Amino acid sequence: MPHFPKPFFRTARQCWFVEIDGRQIRLCQDREEAFRRYGAIISKPRPKRLASDSVAVLMDLFLDWCVKHRPGRTYDWYRERCQGFLDTLPATLNVCELKPFHVQQWADAHKWNDGMKRGAMIAIKRAFNWLAKQGLIDRSPISGLELPPQGHRDRVITPDEYKGILARYEGDPFADLIELAWETGARAQELWMVEARHVQGNAWVFPAKEAKGKRRPRIIQLTERAIMITQRLMLKYPAGRLLRNEDGVPWTRQAVSCRFLRLKKKIGEKLCLTNFRHTFCSHALMNGVDSVIVSKLMGHTSTRMIESVYGHMTAEFLQAAVKKATA
Repeated sequence: MPHFPKPFFRTARQCWFVEIDGRQIRLCQDREEAFRRYGAIISKPRPKRLASDSVAVLMDLFLDWCVKHRPGRTYDWYRERCQGFLDTLPATLNVCELKPFHVQQWADAHKWNDGMKRGAMIAIKRAFNWLAKQGLIDRSPISGLELPPQGHRDRVITPDEYKGILARYEGDPFADLIELAWETGARAQELWMVEARHVQGNAWVFPAKEAKGKRRPRIIQLTERAIMITQRLMLKYPAGRLLRNEDGVPWTRQAVSCRFLRLKKKIGEKLCLTNFRHTFCSHALMNGVDSVIVSKLMGHTSTRMIESVYGHMTAEFLQAAVKKATA
């Protein structure tokens, strides 16, 4: 005979509950009404289970969906992390056996900083959240996974430091990448993606489908120096990516990271393109540019990001404004 879970009364909550597939469902305080609701729940047809509930099979379904509905670079990002996680699990591990501990153990086994751990763990959480939303599993088995705190790359590069870094790469195509990061405040992926077709007057314009968020075009204003570099690269590469290495190969995340690792041996710290973006924003605010304008230049839809990441600077500007107002 089939076995059905029975309602039970929780004294602390003064209410009837029933547990189905590991999830407690609140019914009612009144016993008769609770059993009526219980009957309605179990009378509904249960969703069909997959032929295999193994973690590997389920995550493959998520990646198949990413191939069809997400950009190639987003799929690659999920695939790298999901495959790395699966490699640490038994091939036959069932989804009901998966615990947050498995994800935490996998992340801790790498020499990642908190930001990298957080990103990797988020990728795994999103996979199982998607499976739950699609009805392929009842609920995510790692919903209780705690993430490391969100880090901020708040390192501001001084003009003298920038000149020193740039001097090391005279005649090297890497200098173009650094200069454009400094001059535009563009995101790293925008620097890698820009092509001659994106150049419109004194700006780079990415159509909505190529911009972050896919909702509106991304417009990156160019300084005189950025315009000069862009025009030179357009003559050299009229088609395809503008920013390339000495072999004519477009820059990638890994290649840029390797360059900054080499630089670390000379200056004693690891920088990244995001540090240049942060510096661009910080300098704009310190020079008195309104936060609304700065948010537009950075490609944000509101000032929320500016206020949350650069809140300490905003306080300093307000204090300076008070002094000006009362002078």
